[in-house]
Amino acid sequence: MTDPRDPTTPGAADLARAHYQVGRLRAALRESQARVQELEQRLAALEASAALQFGRLVAGAARNPRRRAPRLPRELYRLWKKRHAPASAAASATARESRTRVQVDRVERPEDRLLVAAPCERVVIAGILGRAAAAALADHVKIVHLYPHDARLVLDAADVDMVVVDAAAGEPGGPWAYLGTPGVYDREQVLHEVRELARLRGLPLVLWGEAPPPGLAVLDWDARTAAAARLAELAPTFESA
Repeated sequence: MTDPRDPTTPGAADLARAHYQVGRLRAALRESQARVQELEQRLAALEASAALQFGRLVAGAARNPRRRAPRLPRELYRLWKKRHAPASAAASATARESRTRVQVDRVERPEDRLLVAAPCERVVIAGILGRAAAAALADHVKIVHLYPHDARLVLDAADVDMVVVDAAAGEPGGPWAYLGTPGVYDREQVLHEVRELARLRGLPLVLWGEAPPPGLAVLDWDARTAAAARLAELAPTFESA
């Protein structure tokens, strides 16, 4: 009779091989996570470098002089003023967090969709939009969609005229579900970051639609409208067109 406790039995050998394989996979996973963290830190340092931001501004103006050249002096001056600014507490906390763990829920990248790069004769908006608003605006403006997982990164890289937030973006079932509803802190934080970056870049903040939820109604907006033609009037680079 075979003793199940005997390490030479087939069951024990299979179990030993399984444990060995699990150990190898765990070691490979730890190594991969360490590499991802290192690459994220390097990318964050590169994104924050003044040289890269300067190159983006100049390249954007050269690529689309009609829309970007008028804003270039102001953006360069703002970049010059920030050159010695200390990192914010939130940025420092994010950097510390990235050194300790990998954020698996943020692996999606803005490369998954095209950003506006070519000259465009229409107003270009960065939009936090519901399905109905996106369909209504599609014939009038070029839309760069912002999603909760990468809104700040996409807005920082996109060449847009304004940021438009749909009053109905928080409808259930969408990527921004319950935006503007009290207590949905993750959506509120992302919206705050988007608004902060828009102010920093001098982009108008527009609330689209009617009957916004309380969390959107109390915010300060440059304009509130439900007319697509109004967006062209609000775009700084189209005022003199």
